Amino acid sequence: MTSAIQMIPLNRLIPSPRNVRKTDRKVDIDMLAASIAARGLLQNLCVVETAEGKFEVDAGGRRLAALKLLARDKIIPKDHPVACNIVPIGEGREVSLTENVHRVGMDAIDEVEAYGALIADGGTPEDVARRFGVTRRHVDQRLALSGLSPRIKAAWKRGDVSLDAARAFCLVEDHAQQDAVFKSLGKPVTHATSVRARLMEGRVRASDRLVKYIGLEAYERAGGAVTSDLFDVDAVYIDDPALVARLAEEKLEAGRQAWLDQGWGWVDAHLGQGRPDGYAASRLQPIWRDATPEEKAELQRLQSEIDTLDEALDQDSVEDDPRWEARDTLAGRLETIRQAARVWPPTLIAHAGVVLSIDYDGHSCATCGFIRQDDEKAVRAILAKSAKDAAGEEIPPESEPTGHENICSIDLPKAVIRDLSQVRTHAIRARLAEQPDMALAVAVAAIILRSQFRCELPGVGISAHASRVGDGDPLAAGRNTFADGLPQEEAEVLPWALSQSVPDLLNILAILTASAIDLTHEKGAVVDEERRACADRLAMALDIDMGDHWRADAGYWTRLSKAQLIAAIETAPGIESMTDNNRADLLKAYAKLKREALATKVEEAFAGVAYLPDFLVTSMAAGDFELTDAGYVAVAAE
Repeated sequence: MTSAIQMIPLNRLIPSPRNVRKTDRKVDIDMLAASIAARGLLQNLCVVETAEGKFEVDAGGRRLAALKLLARDKIIPKDHPVACNIVPIGEGREVSLTENVHRVGMDAIDEVEAYGALIADGGTPEDVARRFGVTRRHVDQRLALSGLSPRIKAAWKRGDVSLDAARAFCLVEDHAQQDAVFKSLGKPVTHATSVRARLMEGRVRASDRLVKYIGLEAYERAGGAVTSDLFDVDAVYIDDPALVARLAEEKLEAGRQAWLDQGWGWVDAHLGQGRPDGYAASRLQPIWRDATPEEKAELQRLQSEIDTLDEALDQDSVEDDPRWEARDTLAGRLETIRQAARVWPPTLIAHAGVVLSIDYDGHSCATCGFIRQDDEKAVRAILAKSAKDAAGEEIPPESEPTGHENICSIDLPKAVIRDLSQVRTHAIRARLAEQPDMALAVAVAAIILRSQFRCELPGVGISAHASRVGDGDPLAAGRNTFADGLPQEEAEVLPWALSQSVPDLLNILAILTASAIDLTHEKGAVVDEERRACADRLAMALDIDMGDHWRADAGYWTRLSKAQLIAAIETAPGIESMTDNNRADLLKAYAKLKREALATKVEEAFAGVAYLPDFLVTSMAAGDFELTDAGYVAVAAE
């Protein structure tokens, strides 16, 4: 293979179609350009002359791109002379293949030692970054690796420590600590996570819920130190967890007085994620007050706009009609005003309290209505007297939120879907708590998804975090009974669990698993469909009849559109059995009614009937039905 070296102007060089490198052509071009600008072109290009007087670059395509970039940025002229080896056209592809196949990238260890030597000779990290066309962070990372203890660097060179693990050791500069952790781990050391966990024992990540709550900046302003991982921007560790806990307690305490000013008897700050102990099984619930004149006027205005939209949508709506969004917005505003009428009875809240806590995402949350066991008797007496004074008007007991709905393929408003899905969540939780074998399957599935697939079983927060969905008996009572039997100290929990029988552990697992479930959803988002599908599977496996947990009342029917009400009444007993003409005349008359009047008609039509929207109907599992002898006879007769 012969070649001649010639200085060729840059603007006469063009990429070659014979260059064998088809991928990664533009990788790190900026870094390569910076290196050429600092030190010049250290390797000639291999080119083939064309009939048009141009030169195709068969070997050195990335170097050509870097030179073009320098010319574009006016660092070098467009006709900058470039040293090139001119080869015959028949040898161009072979030259390209030889250069790319036999190239060996610089080993990370060699790069680390080279950077360290440059710094030892008096260079600065900025000088190294500029000379080699790399970022300052890249240089800092390599220098951190060069500062590892001699034992770990030796182990890295002979393959007893992987590059990822070596990076993890850089979390601390103390060689003695590095060597102690290295000695405690099995060889070879390949898991960076294990190294970080040993080095950072006693610390917490900045992603911890308490750190999210107070804010990393507040922690640092209070004098808290952090340890950051040069190789993982998300790995930031808190050196003083006790300071974080103190700041979180102080921030929670700051909100105490506002609740006391509302009339609550007491306010507790609770940094843990579990259910606070020492409270009665029952909880105080808000009651409904009468709407103010202003609220009534606004409710009427919003309802009028919704009715107008419903009539227009009934006539010419399409699936993606933007007016549906407008309707949902109006319905949401109406529901917000309606929910504002839920109030806490002043005579009762003086005997109840609020627990302030911090959730998994680092948000503060207030759970109202807790009753201490010492106050339970007084609360019951007040409730009994109120019921008597109201002449039969009962104060609503603990109840499942009314008026949320479901998705499925049914076209229901988002708020209705949310409420119905919450009712079904209650049913699933209660049934699951009674079936330890089924709870075991759910828990195992959730743990497998979290540990092996790095995802969650939709709607099942098993780590386990108790979901607050307002359960009544018997799940709440079961949780209280279980909590009463727990040890007082965290260190005693494992010995206590090891001493329990398998049946007792399964019963506890059922309660914990059931308490971690919240399948409430709306519609439209992917997560909504995932939760709905999970709820469908659990309801079917648990053989839940939602007719035992929910009834369609006026609060449900008045939230549907006229089209949905007409579709529902078509299936009502009595109407479904009419002749086609009579049914058509009746439905035409119903269609002329206002929505509220039509809702009343639908409620009357289903009075005494266990109506369920399709969303709440539990599907039957395969094999639930079997053809009887009479069925075989009937099939044969056909």
